[in-house]
Amino acid sequence: MLTRKVRFNAGNYSFLHSRKTIPIEFGYETYGQLNEAKDNAVLICHYFTGTSHAAGRYDDSDPAPGWWDSLIGSGKAIDTDKYFVICSDCISNINFNSPTVITTGPASINPETGRPYGMTFPIFTLDDVVMLQRRLVDHLKIKKLRFVAGPSMGGLQSFLWAKYFPEMVEKIISVVATPMMRPSCLMVPNQLGIEAIMLDESWKNGDYYDGEPPVRGLLLAFKMLLTATRTDHWANTNFGRKFLDPAFITSDNPYTSFKGRFLVEEGIEQSVISRMQFFDPNAYVYIAKANSLFDLCNQGETLEQGLGRIKLPVKMIIDESDLMFTREQAEEARTLLPDCETAFYNSRNGHLSCLFETKYLLEPVRKFVNAD
Repeated sequence: MLTRKVRFNAGNYSFLHSRKTIPIEFGYETYGQLNEAKDNAVLICHYFTGTSHAAGRYDDSDPAPGWWDSLIGSGKAIDTDKYFVICSDCISNINFNSPTVITTGPASINPETGRPYGMTFPIFTLDDVVMLQRRLVDHLKIKKLRFVAGPSMGGLQSFLWAKYFPEMVEKIISVVATPMMRPSCLMVPNQLGIEAIMLDESWKNGDYYDGEPPVRGLLLAFKMLLTATRTDHWANTNFGRKFLDPAFITSDNPYTSFKGRFLVEEGIEQSVISRMQFFDPNAYVYIAKANSLFDLCNQGETLEQGLGRIKLPVKMIIDESDLMFTREQAEEARTLLPDCETAFYNSRNGHLSCLFETKYLLEPVRKFVNAD
């Protein structure tokens, strides 16, 4: 399945909390065909470091398809013979420097100054992301979405669609995400990642675009993110306690030098470095902040009141090995959501199973999508 990126000019947007107004544009992709009645559309929301490239390839020569290609396509769990699937780049997309990402963020040029926004970019929430997605859906002249779904940060967005636009959505699917952001998840990886970037001397209060970006801080932030989204089982299976170089020729002995490295350190670092050419550190700061600010409850509301407002049918699919959004949280949320089903699996590999072990998602997604 071949796809292409489309640019959407969302116009001037006033952020919900800062009330600052700036022009916004972002990219999106679609899969399948919108029917004449425009009633077969679904929205897929991407994860923290993801993009709108959820399925298909831009060219037959592309080495890999979109991140949920195993779920989205002809005859698949999210069947493009039946549904018109939409996925958009969020604002402040971390992959700002990728040629296949279109996003407005801190690295974008402020038309009033002719320089990057940097830290003058408005602090935003995932609520703002959803409001801008609504503009895209309206632009496509779609009045109703059959469902909204996504993994991790995408799952959080699906809950916000249920909160703000219940008349537009029939049901939601949240994969490895619960409708609450616990303090532990707020800190790791979100707030600590922000601090890691800001402590890099090259960050310069976000004004680094004319010089060296804070790559060391960004690397540390991503290493914390990857550690939080994996498990001991994953690390032990893939690396164990092996030294990077048991002969101590290319790497020092960890027993005699702080420069000595274990294989797990190098493995995690290299998996991040391979993608860092596309990342903007300030974009990470802003999207991490948006995740830490996620809250379905209005000010003064209890969790019971906030979740009780979500009347749509909800499907939560949770990996029992996930260290960020746990089974315990999902079971608590299920008792507070008026119409909620849960499905659990145990990959033993943590949060990122939602991208790399999607075999666990196929049946629960297909069953819920096709249910009357």
